[in-house]
Amino acid sequence: MEKIEQPTSEVVITDQERGRWGEDIRGDGVEIEQAEYEFQELTRELSRLSQVQNIRSRASAADDEQSIGFEDKTEQETEGFNLAEWIKNDTEKSAQSGIGLKKIGVCFKNLSVIGVDSGANIVPNVWDAVVDGVGGSLIKWVKSKIPSLRPEVPIRTILYDFNGLVRSGEMLLVLGSPGSGTTTLLKVLTNQREGYASVDGEVLYDGIDHITAKKKYRGEIVFNEEDDRHISTLTVKQTLKFALSLKTPRVRAMGESSKDFVNKLVDLYGKMFGISHTMNTLVSGVSGGEKKRVSIAEVLANRAAIVAFDNSTRGLDSSTAVDYIRSLRILTNLTYCTTIVTLYQAGESLYEEFDKVCLIDSGRQIFFGPASEASAYFESLGFERERLMTTADFLTSITHPAERKIRTGWEGRAPQTPEDLEAAYKASKFYTQTLADVESYETELANTGHETVAQFHQAVQLQKSKTVGRSSPYMVSFFKQVKEIVVRDLQLQWQDQALLKVKVINAIVVAFTFGSLFFNLNLNTSGAYARGGILFFIMCFTSWILQVAAAESISERPLLSKHVGFGMFRKSAYILAKTVADFPIIFSQVALFFVIVYLMVNAHRTAGAFFVCFLFVELNTFMMMAFYRAFAVFCGNVDSCLRYCAIVLNCIYFWAGYVRPASNMQWWFRWFYYCDPVLYSFESILVNEFHGREMKCDTLVPDIEGASLENQACAVPGAVTGRSYVSGEDYLAAQLDFWYVHLWRNFGIILGFFVFFVSFQMIFSEIVNHNSSSAQTKYFTKPPTQEIDSRLKCAELDKKGNSSDGSDEVTKDSSVRGSLFTFRDITYTVPTSDGDKLLLDHVEGFAAPGKLLALMGSSGAGKTTLLNTISQRMSVGVVTGDFKLNGGPLDKAFQRTTGFVEQKDLHEPKQTIREALRFSARLRQPASVTLEDKYSFVEEIIDLLDLRGIADAIIDDVGFGLSVEERKRVTIGVELAARPSILFLDEPTSGLDSEGSFSIITFLRRLALQSGIGIICTIHQPSAVLFSKFDNILLLGRGGKTVYFGPIGENGSVIVGYISRHAKPPRPGDNPAEYILEATGAGATRRSTVNWPQVWRESDEIMQRRREIDILEEEWKQNPPPIREGADSDAEYAAPIFEQIKAVTMRHWLTMWRTPSLGYSFLFAALFTGITGGILFFDLGNSIVEAQDRGFAVYFILLATIPVINSYEIHFINARDLYELRERRAKIFSWVALVTAYILCIIPYLIIGAVLFYPTFWYMTNLPTNSSAAGYGFFMILILFLWNGHIGIFMGGFVPSMNAVGVINPLFFVSSHLTIGISIPYTQMNGFYKYFIYWINPLSWMIRGLFSTAIHGVEINCADTELAVFNPPTGMTCNQYAGEWVHNSTLGVLLNPEATESCKYCQYATGDDFLTSIGFSYSTRWRDLGVSIAFIFLNVVLCYASYYFARECTWIRPGRLIRSFKKLFK
Repeated sequence: MEKIEQPTSEVVITDQERGRWGEDIRGDGVEIEQAEYEFQELTRELSRLSQVQNIRSRASAADDEQSIGFEDKTEQETEGFNLAEWIKNDTEKSAQSGIGLKKIGVCFKNLSVIGVDSGANIVPNVWDAVVDGVGGSLIKWVKSKIPSLRPEVPIRTILYDFNGLVRSGEMLLVLGSPGSGTTTLLKVLTNQREGYASVDGEVLYDGIDHITAKKKYRGEIVFNEEDDRHISTLTVKQTLKFALSLKTPRVRAMGESSKDFVNKLVDLYGKMFGISHTMNTLVSGVSGGEKKRVSIAEVLANRAAIVAFDNSTRGLDSSTAVDYIRSLRILTNLTYCTTIVTLYQAGESLYEEFDKVCLIDSGRQIFFGPASEASAYFESLGFERERLMTTADFLTSITHPAERKIRTGWEGRAPQTPEDLEAAYKASKFYTQTLADVESYETELANTGHETVAQFHQAVQLQKSKTVGRSSPYMVSFFKQVKEIVVRDLQLQWQDQALLKVKVINAIVVAFTFGSLFFNLNLNTSGAYARGGILFFIMCFTSWILQVAAAESISERPLLSKHVGFGMFRKSAYILAKTVADFPIIFSQVALFFVIVYLMVNAHRTAGAFFVCFLFVELNTFMMMAFYRAFAVFCGNVDSCLRYCAIVLNCIYFWAGYVRPASNMQWWFRWFYYCDPVLYSFESILVNEFHGREMKCDTLVPDIEGASLENQACAVPGAVTGRSYVSGEDYLAAQLDFWYVHLWRNFGIILGFFVFFVSFQMIFSEIVNHNSSSAQTKYFTKPPTQEIDSRLKCAELDKKGNSSDGSDEVTKDSSVRGSLFTFRDITYTVPTSDGDKLLLDHVEGFAAPGKLLALMGSSGAGKTTLLNTISQRMSVGVVTGDFKLNGGPLDKAFQRTTGFVEQKDLHEPKQTIREALRFSARLRQPASVTLEDKYSFVEEIIDLLDLRGIADAIIDDVGFGLSVEERKRVTIGVELAARPSILFLDEPTSGLDSEGSFSIITFLRRLALQSGIGIICTIHQPSAVLFSKFDNILLLGRGGKTVYFGPIGENGSVIVGYISRHAKPPRPGDNPAEYILEATGAGATRRSTVNWPQVWRESDEIMQRRREIDILEEEWKQNPPPIREGADSDAEYAAPIFEQIKAVTMRHWLTMWRTPSLGYSFLFAALFTGITGGILFFDLGNSIVEAQDRGFAVYFILLATIPVINSYEIHFINARDLYELRERRAKIFSWVALVTAYILCIIPYLIIGAVLFYPTFWYMTNLPTNSSAAGYGFFMILILFLWNGHIGIFMGGFVPSMNAVGVINPLFFVSSHLTIGISIPYTQMNGFYKYFIYWINPLSWMIRGLFSTAIHGVEINCADTELAVFNPPTGMTCNQYAGEWVHNSTLGVLLNPEATESCKYCQYATGDDFLTSIGFSYSTRWRDLGVSIAFIFLNVVLCYASYYFARECTWIRPGRLIRSFKKLFK
């Protein structure tokens, strides 16, 4: 096993590890011409490789030549790699291959895409779900089948009549604002058509239609989505090896093994992309830029002929983005692939790499043609390009009225609307030329007899395995796919140490709990019932812990879809491989658990019995795992899947014959008993345990001194008169109708069920598609009152606040005096496995009122770390330095009086925009401000941010609902609603196009000038226009060291002048932001020879900045800004605690109301489980077994409420995480308000759930219906529901993570549910459980009260198999012989006292007798009720205590212990 480096906060790259992409030793970036020239030396030899070998090796060799061959000799020798020798050896091996290249382009004609229109959808709530559940869905279905009643599905056109051609070896840049259709175009061009209503027109791949391409060449046409999806617990090398192993060609260089081929290319890709140093690092531990390069390498590992990248520079600094695009340029040139890219913020150096550009405005193609001629075309239409604008920004600005500028004299002539721009393009020479190119291309293909298609097809066939069909899109065989997925899954399971710890701890802790509870069961008849119980719960537990398999199946779908889309493997291969790969871990986990329990409980200790039991437990476990995954195939989300899995699991085990024997089931639902797969496992385990066992009878009846055994019998089912023992097989036959002869028949049935469930998954996973529509749907709480064209609104705002040349017409309000924030000598150190690591190294600066400070630097330099540190949001590590506000120390109110805009845009998903802003204003503005004034200010913010038209829209989860820009505006609005004195923003332009970025930064500029607040903002890829909007810059280098701090100057003149004094000056027209990053060594492969931090420390500028800070601090100290009315600098929170509780409760109530999957699913589960339990225990009789069934019926109530705990625990953990990530840091409200809100919000649902559950369950099972008993039963069930709901909050308070839920929940359920006196009677418990655990368990008191009420006064009528039949001595009647004994005994009844033979004795006369035998009493039921009510209130107290001690308290040892426990699952 390779050593895996754990992630650290910074990665140091040596020169030897660093790869170069055709750049010289000075690190000036990628030189494409040089790389192409170098590559020509390889062309002849490498062209004789196999098609796949050609694409992979040729690209890799060329890039490797650039990365190593043109470094200085010292570096080459140090790495021990000789490029010339490598080429020579590789050429000799491949000289006889002679296979050409894969070269296909993409041609599209009259392409239109129609999607389902989101419209103004009203957010569904619990009531809507209830209406649908009681018949609304049926009515809708009926209407959908009747044409006259069928509602019209709203549709909208996403793309209108697109035409174009991208030849092999060309790069196309697609530009447009988010939502304009750029991603849709890329998806359709790469044959990703799922989720659209229709795709009209033609898309041909050198004449190959989209149907054939999808069927045969899926892996040759690849779409790489914007987000980087990887398995975090795999290393970079394992990720690449997996991709390559599934794309290894059949025909390779002579004598080269597939292993050598994979290793060679992994090594080459590592050097090409500069990620060699990360090969043994987990993907979760690499930086964002490195992860992006891993994604690129994974795509290239597929050796696709057509590749599309969607906004793949998001989150990269400008230098890294340049390197990335230049890398694509080289690969396109050298491998002849067709590359299509969307970029939202493209610098000039990026734009120049593309051959063609396609510009989209609101779904309309307004330009397609040579990239070099696009700017001139739009200038000819009357648009003016500003001096600092890049070509990409200029083109994108054409689609935005707020940003574009019309040349003087063209005001009435330039096209304005998307339709006008489309018409102008179709009247231009570029449209004519595009159609001519398409026609020429088709003619060329026809004249050559589609020769390129034939060559392409031949190359694809040669790379496939011989066992793969000619029409299959996969390269390797089905079993090869299974093998590689198995290897990958074993790797990730082994490397996910946290999860392994969870599983091991889970198995050991629960096993010892089980074993100690049932420790050393006696071998007599008194232990028979408990012996069956422990075997039953062994099976229950091993099945229960596997419910996570269903959740995993759903959570893995996005990555699975990506790999299937790449043509790596089939879904069915993945299903089979997962089953195989899970075998070692699950087998070991179950074995560990089983061995401990089996030996502790004194089960049948023979080798045969042990291994047979072990075999069936393991087989049942794997069968249930297959069942869960088969069930998950049809589930849409994890929450619903887990909830319904729990319900189905309860049904399966309660119908398995132990809780309710088949003989007591109603005939009309007994069929379910025989369909239950667990029945056959349980029968086999029990008959194996009791086979050959002779259980000594503990109590012979009548128990008369001196009585002969011939006149006694054992009061146990299966007993034979005259015997002092009971055969185990007879006992099972009489009690449960289980037979030993069924043992191996059952083995075949269980195995058949396992095969069926796995086959079911494999078949339906290929059929069922869970991909949703690509249309972004917004949900509203009420229909929008007005439709606003956001672009026109932006134009109005632009006219009011901005001039078109980028200058600021808004002047600073001199009457506003904002706050001054300074920070000096800031260091930040975090502990790592290798010791303390310094992330920030003596950084200093200030945020002046009315000014914008930009934090810049390369990826990983520490920009976000610095922002979190100076905003006082760091909770780990050691921070040193001096922070001052207005020249004085920071007070308690600093965090709540400053705003922090998170990069991830964290919000409560079910809030509307207006509600989110009101919530922030209500709790963060001073309490003295009236609520009306706060809400009035919110409306001003809504107008200021152009959110009026969507103010009542649900924010939703990231990727749904609001667009990226809208979500960013909401995040800013939430902070502005608090009227902050300082505003911190982390990457506010990330993921936005140039117009969105311009709009956000311009707005921030205007805000700073008007309100006088200081703004500190991290930024990655600013254009020259955006860069000019900032006043000051703090430039960080690697290691968190300061490179420069000070003014930017007009058009960057000041900082450019400083940098150029120590480096090569910029070229005319260079973007100042890109220049300073490149010059200081930012980017993936660049390094500077200048020690910039040392230069800064020795510069005159640093002394000037320090003097400036001194002057400013003294000035603000002497003349501080006015304190806001009602502001309390000593108060941690602005609002009093009761106001916090009121606001937070309202928010969480609305969240639950708008989450039907939580509220309605719980109510449905309560009703469904009530009906299910009513059917299972329908019309309970009066036999002894059915008296036991009454106990199990009560126990069923416990299991029915388990989904309550799971649902609210998970929901609370999600809310808790949001609170701790954003709201606690901002001091919006306290943890007390959070816990109180949840306690209050779930109560109505719990009450309604109890109301729905009770009548169906209580009355169907024939439990007592008199008012006293029925009322008592309802009240106790209500208490049980309330207790379970609040226990979910209690556990959610201290559980450190979702991983820990898997170990804590099973332990809790085992310890609480098995110690209630049902599965093992109280009288048979071991001492610790009997005298301590039982009495502190709240459920024990509830079950005692319920069970005593359910069975009190019931007359017991023993079934024939339950009677103890004995013969009296000759000449005596049954009454004469045993009457006195029965009279003196407190239990039992003699049924035929006058008989002279076959005396029938029933050991219980009434249900109260049965209660006495298990240690219960009806007389204590009111006491039990009172104690249960007390536990409800205690539970509420524990909710607060668990959260406080686990997550708030830092001064006592329990808190430290819990934090140590958290680290276990980190």
